[in-house]
Amino acid sequence: MKKTAACLFMVFSVLAVFLFANIEALYALPQLGAEQFLDSMPHRTILLFGRTMIWTQPSSTVIVFLLGLATIGFGVFFLSSSARQQSRAYWGAGMILWGLGALSAGISYQAFGYELKCAGRTLCLFTSKFEIAYLLLTCFSIACFLFSAAYASARGNERRALIRFAVIDCIVYTALLLAGAILPIRFLISYEGFLLLIGGNFVVMFVFALLHRKKHGDRLSKRMIAIWLVFLLVNIGYFAFLYSGVSQTLYQTAGVWFNENDFFHVLLIGWMLMIFFLLKNTLRDSESNP
Repeated sequence: MKKTAACLFMVFSVLAVFLFANIEALYALPQLGAEQFLDSMPHRTILLFGRTMIWTQPSSTVIVFLLGLATIGFGVFFLSSSARQQSRAYWGAGMILWGLGALSAGISYQAFGYELKCAGRTLCLFTSKFEIAYLLLTCFSIACFLFSAAYASARGNERRALIRFAVIDCIVYTALLLAGAILPIRFLISYEGFLLLIGGNFVVMFVFALLHRKKHGDRLSKRMIAIWLVFLLVNIGYFAFLYSGVSQTLYQTAGVWFNENDFFHVLLIGWMLMIFFLLKNTLRDSESNP
């Protein structure tokens, strides 16, 4: 019953974004014209569903869609092989939601950013409903990871506390995001707002794995610690590439499009592969890892 309610909550929350988001008055900052948008990136005209559309960042689209589909595939593996291990079931659900979020992001940030945010407008919009849905799906994904961590790295009161935290945190963020989309409030539907409100959850999972490793010395906790440390390095790599200016130099001087998001997505694909190989045989509830 609780899982059904959680699924309905997620479905209706995503639907609410597409039905009620009111983002037409939020323009990109600094202001960006439609032609400027296209001039800043590779694009091509395609025919899709009988309609002529502009496909932006074709190579980036392939990379992010590969990330999304691979992550969904890994998630299906963990979910289908859960064998009543709650940590595996929730981890699998989390990866599926993460993959769906990546696909939603790719539709707007990469493939159809012009169509969703600029087409028919003098100025481009700040965001799109697909980008807001991406934030929401990623929030749900992280909540599932927290549930998985609760079963893999905690017991008793600690487990119940982590589960309550995951539920409350997810509900609060969803409410804030929907409020930000409907009112609208730019910060609440921004990636910066997401990082501030949700980013700390990765630290929570790292700390729980660290404490469980110290107490029980099990192999799973050691691998979870490695996973979250590598995720930190992936994010550091993203910002290092972003501020290096390499992507602009490549595009302006060599005509090669490979920006910071592409670099980040390639690193995330590697991270997902690492997760699969480290956890495919070891992820299970803490009662099974004495």
